Amino acid sequence: MAGYGAAQTGTVPIFYGGYDGAARNVCGFLKGTYAEEVSADELFPVRAVTFSFRRSDKLSHRDFLGAVLSTGLQRSVVGDILVAEEYAIVFCLDTAAELIVDITKIGNVGVKTERGITRELPKAKLERIAAAVSSLRLDCIVGACTNISREKSASLIKSGQVSADFSVCLNVSGTVKEKTVISIRGYGRFRLAEIVGQTKKGRLRVVIEKYA
Repeated sequence: MAGYGAAQTGTVPIFYGGYDGAARNVCGFLKGTYAEEVSADELFPVRAVTFSFRRSDKLSHRDFLGAVLSTGLQRSVVGDILVAEEYAIVFCLDTAAELIVDITKIGNVGVKTERGITRELPKAKLERIAAAVSSLRLDCIVGACTNISREKSASLIKSGQVSADFSVCLNVSGTVKEKTVISIRGYGRFRLAEIVGQTKKGRLRVVIEKYA
């Protein structure tokens, strides 16, 4: 999500996305003492909308994101979308919540909405992928995430379809650090979880997590 406030001398950046561990956050710049005295819930204009639906209706992150954006909202005002069986929680800026809470259907599925977090936060489902790469260049890591060639990976990057930590990255040779979240249009969202060593041929062994 977007920034909140402007950086000034003596301020500290605070990131908040509606819950601890959020991937998409608002960034605010606060005086140190003030940041310690005020809770993030009170300070940041971040809200949640809880959706409920039948267990037999299988809805995905993409389904919810599509429905939210179909209201005319920009992706920048929408935070994390956490999906579980029977319910989902969408985080967004407070102004966006007023539109999102009026959604009654996701595709052909009827849903009920409530303001706030009214259910337990769903835990992210991660698929672990073990891979060996020649380097930590972005095109190499994208290739490992998607199982496509470096040439095709480079094409995705150059065409603006790859984001690193939610910012579009056009540099195919940029270095990817541990814990970096990589979003690849058409393939999903991944994280370089850890670098675990080298193979006998000198390639790097890495673990990549794919968000379900």
